[in-house]
Amino acid sequence: MHYGFHNSISGRRGYAAALDTAERLGTTAAQLFAKSPRSWRTRKLKPGEAEAFRDALAIGHVRRTAIHASYLVNLGAEGELWEKSVFSLADDLEKAALLGVDYVVVHPGSGSAERVREGALKALALAPAGPWLLLENVAGGGRKVGRRFEELAALIEGTPLGVTLDTCHAFAAGYPLHKDPAAVLDELDRTVGLERVPLVHFNDSVGAFASGVDHHANLGEGRIGQELAALLRDPRLSDKTFIMETPKAYDEQNLATFRRWAGIDQSSKTQ
Repeated sequence: MHYGFHNSISGRRGYAAALDTAERLGTTAAQLFAKSPRSWRTRKLKPGEAEAFRDALAIGHVRRTAIHASYLVNLGAEGELWEKSVFSLADDLEKAALLGVDYVVVHPGSGSAERVREGALKALALAPAGPWLLLENVAGGGRKVGRRFEELAALIEGTPLGVTLDTCHAFAAGYPLHKDPAAVLDELDRTVGLERVPLVHFNDSVGAFASGVDHHANLGEGRIGQELAALLRDPRLSDKTFIMETPKAYDEQNLATFRRWAGIDQSSKTQ
């Protein structure tokens, strides 16, 4: 098991700053944005930035990394928005390849499931090979694609795409993680296949069960509560990467909770 947080890339070190934060916290995974998540503008790599990131990976304790795509991306759209979404995602995939990042995570978007699939595959075709592109399950609402596991399974069938499980989103979409986490994993395995789910966004939920509300809470303090810990003890997830997208001001608190739930020695780093 590898675990960590979504970390900032601000500061002189750029992308490597996300790894610096992971090392300070003693975590073995990190997620980051390759550019502003609320802008279509790309971010050019500074001279030596990719090399610095790869060097930090080589000498540090971080073993799994992910880039989260822009929140503006909507692969289910039509026309200009779809084209901009595809190229934004392709840019993230290219950055991931240059940096040596393992995964790129994207919210499928709203509209047509067929367009989501087409857009994801086009972005892959436009970018260098290497990173695994993962579609994230969503909390629901409107015409958003990817609320149900069956829908995600259909999207990735016959493709190299994978899936990211977000626990807050699954709970908000109506999967009873607060009552029977094992049964939720059973359903995910039956539909998508756990071998296609390398990454878990491990978050509690502010919103109520089946509310469709995408609002993350500190571990154990939301509507899912202590039952969320069962996922860390399930042997089927022992080889997965867990990324916490919990409120940033409480990273130390959430890290302590995660380690306690997972049975990791609190006095030892990078386990």
